[in-house]
Amino acid sequence: MFPSLFLIPVILSLVRADSSHSCKRSNGCGKSLPDGVQLGHPKNLTIKSDSGSSPREYRIHVPESYETDDAVPLILSFHGRNKDMKFQEELSQFSNASYGFKGIAVYPQGVPSEKGTHQWQGDPDAPSSIDDVKFTLELLDYLEESYCIDSSRMYAAGKSNGGGFTGLLACDSTATKRVAAFAPVSGAFYLEEDTQALPPCKPSTAREFVPIMEFHGWKDDTIEYLGGLNDRNNSNTTSIIEWVEDWAKRDGFDPKKPEITYLCSGVRNVTRYSWNDTVVHYNVSNLYHDWPSTFPNGDTNLTTCKEAEATSVILDWFSKWRL
Repeated sequence: MFPSLFLIPVILSLVRADSSHSCKRSNGCGKSLPDGVQLGHPKNLTIKSDSGSSPREYRIHVPESYETDDAVPLILSFHGRNKDMKFQEELSQFSNASYGFKGIAVYPQGVPSEKGTHQWQGDPDAPSSIDDVKFTLELLDYLEESYCIDSSRMYAAGKSNGGGFTGLLACDSTATKRVAAFAPVSGAFYLEEDTQALPPCKPSTAREFVPIMEFHGWKDDTIEYLGGLNDRNNSNTTSIIEWVEDWAKRDGFDPKKPEITYLCSGVRNVTRYSWNDTVVHYNVSNLYHDWPSTFPNGDTNLTTCKEAEATSVILDWFSKWRL
């Protein structure tokens, strides 16, 4: 199913995480916290960037449990169009200690467009001069130099345009050498205007597979589940199930043979599709363009069951993967 180690001399192995695998300590281990950063308190910061705009902004949360010589995982969480890094922190809740995540959570900020909205590469209104993949890689470089991070456990998630950008990172040959798994929520996967196809997807050839998890509301009227024009009528998006099936095929599975389960106490308002837990999709039938949660959040007052709550499910699933 996957390329043989004997056929590829050098391969970036991706394994299910357990205690038998040692961490990959970043150069930041043993260093004091950067000026102004306090444990348990989010901080807005900037870095110099060659991405087409400088400086670039991000928000970071280092947990109370952090110790400068103990390597921890890292999650990047990308905001949606019209939102910002602070909103994304409040929405995705990766900084919330009650979820049990003891790693560093970082919320990058998109560059403003001519319309005044913060967007990521992939959105039709995003500035064409900005290379957000480059910015993301620069940010990872800086974070690994400044904090004690387990470089084998770095992950990416995002909502809407940020979810679509998370998908672009999963298709990038360099980003996939550094980010272990990807989790878009209500992802905006735009078709290119000239080809009406998705951008080319070329993960690192050194990877056996790329773990993908996607959540989407069946009632999403912003980025529709079945694809078509977005709510601004300025670009087409792909069918979500086709996007997921493409990833299943790309990762070596039969796209038409997922394991299907129904969640939320047997009521079929959440359908989970899984290909060996490597490619996973949650179709939430009562959800619109939202981040599924067990409590009202900045997206919606509609709630879902714990089995389909994006934050806790993503954190548990991320913990299974390391480079």
